[in-house]
Amino acid sequence: MERWLTGHPRFELVGAVGSAEEALAALAARQPDLLVVDLQLPGMDGLDFVRAARQARPQARALVFSSLMDPLALTRVRESGVEGYLEKDTQPEKLEEALTAVAAGRPYFSARFLETLAQEGAKAEAIGKILSRREQEVLTQVVAGKTSREIADFYGIGLRTVEFHRANVMAKLGAANTAELVAQARARGMI
Repeated sequence: MERWLTGHPRFELVGAVGSAEEALAALAARQPDLLVVDLQLPGMDGLDFVRAARQARPQARALVFSSLMDPLALTRVRESGVEGYLEKDTQPEKLEEALTAVAAGRPYFSARFLETLAQEGAKAEAIGKILSRREQEVLTQVVAGKTSREIADFYGIGLRTVEFHRANVMAKLGAANTAELVAQARARGMI
């Protein structure tokens, strides 16, 4: 994306950073109007970053640009209040369309995003009734193969806190181990 945006006639790339912490530090100096954010950032969840960025720069709009397509992640995106979502494998024309819409204050969610949510709507809606937001985040990371230590580092929370949430998720889904947890999450349409 950086290469595509560099020298673009309609958009000016004011910065590209490697972590959420770097991005938060750069917000005040660079004052972007549009944030293009991955869901999986080093050190912080992408949606948590958007919430923090909006405290520093309330007028900034956010387009999530990610490869995650599981219903749990997409439900969290929809509920987060971001202005758009686009998959990383999207053609440049669609990227320009999404950036233009979001920059103009119009929502832009890819057809695949909307289709996935429509197909999994009832199941995805039930997730919030079963698991808390943090439990959903931990489940997403467990399914991605992350260890409790990696999850703790990713969210900046204690290892015991992650293990507490992980145990709650396992109990709520009736899973005795990680393999059963993933199987239960799949069976319930959570991933």
